[in-house]
Amino acid sequence: MTNTDFRDPAVTIIYGVDTCEDTTRARERFDAAGRAYRYVRLDEDTAARDRLHAASYVSTPVVVTPGGTLAVEPSDEILAELIAETARAR
Repeated sequence: MTNTDFRDPAVTIIYGVDTCEDTTRARERFDAAGRAYRYVRLDEDTAARDRLHAASYVSTPVVVTPGGTLAVEPSDEILAELIAETARAR
């Protein structure tokens, strides 16, 4: 599997769970920047969770931009870069 296996060419995807503080932080950062994203709850979408785990992505969140950039448990700095990347893609 490649990073593009987890992406949507139209929108950033944030894979995570509601109980994860890092997932909440990532969603809040995208919301504050006014960037669209699709949130995939891994506790509900077990097929998505299984695909991520099979690729060794087991921490949350996993953020994947339309261009295929993938970040696992991104820091604030990495989130800023992902948000900037989505601005350029518009």
